[in-house]
Amino acid sequence: MSVLKQVSRSSYKPIYIQISDQIREMINSGELALGSRIWSEHEIMNKYDVSRNTAQKAIESLEKEGIVSRQQGMGSFVTQPKVAYGLQELISFTEETIVKGLKPTSKVLRFGKEHPDPKHANNLKISTDDWVYELERIRMANNYPISHQISFLPVKLCPELERYDFESQSLYEILQQDYNHVLSWKKIIVSPISAGERFAEMFDIPQQTPLLLTDSVTFLVAGIPIESNINIFLSERYEFTVISQRGISSKGLEIK
Repeated sequence: MSVLKQVSRSSYKPIYIQISDQIREMINSGELALGSRIWSEHEIMNKYDVSRNTAQKAIESLEKEGIVSRQQGMGSFVTQPKVAYGLQELISFTEETIVKGLKPTSKVLRFGKEHPDPKHANNLKISTDDWVYELERIRMANNYPISHQISFLPVKLCPELERYDFESQSLYEILQQDYNHVLSWKKIIVSPISAGERFAEMFDIPQQTPLLLTDSVTFLVAGIPIESNINIFLSERYEFTVISQRGISSKGLEIK
């Protein structure tokens, strides 16, 4: 890996940021591919004539961004950015993946009409005799599977939903643009689980690998539930963000 340019010791920008900026440029340009080892602290110290503290901070700043991961005894390597799942912001998988500079794709495992079980009927405030669409997908970033998602939506709120291709189209965009629904907020319960045989094979990971399960309900602006959703996340590819405010009533997480 070659040095793009020398650091400026008179710049307003700290030296460690100048170094991390150069490494980031190499990652973004493809000079450093996914899985490539970046410079070690000693290599940075020698190349830039900086202290160990400066070299360490340069690497740590890239780790905090999620584009570099440290492996004990081996060094630091380029990794896929984590997709930020913001519990304070209601955005689609497609939107949150694109924001991270990754390409979102999906594989539909099942899509059709059925009667909901009592849990999803209760979430959607409908009867078990009503009809819902069940949409099961594997969600991918840069063709890498990172979540398994099952969504249940009342047929009466989005009739003829089967005409859409959910391997290439965003569910939330369709609900907003084609059905004129205004999505307002989502209630999410997060639980830790471990990978069984099915999800180990799906994500190509060892069994018992830690995963995250979210059980959520999405509401329209009028308070009408439109989606009951179950997500299984590959936790190494997701980071969850929570914003808490003191003294203000909010629709936060429920802990069970």
